[in-house]
Amino acid sequence: MEKSSLVHDIVQETQFKAIRVNKKQTVAELLKDLNLEDAFLAVLVDGVKADLNDEINENQKIIILPKIAGG
Repeated sequence: MEKSSLVHDIVQETQFKAIRVNKKQTVAELLKDLNLEDAFLAVLVDGVKADLNDEINENQKIIILPKIAGG
């Protein structure tokens, strides 16, 4: 599957998508690789909210969720 269609699926669909991290990198680098660096997202690493500077590796479970705003 092409990266641009994968990113479209992640943003547009309500299904889970599995993505394998092939190298140690920061959350910000992962979001940039997925063309999601400008999106309003929350990232969980092993079930804990991650900051953009947190490092991730191939053994961790990463969940990218849209942030919900409202009042």
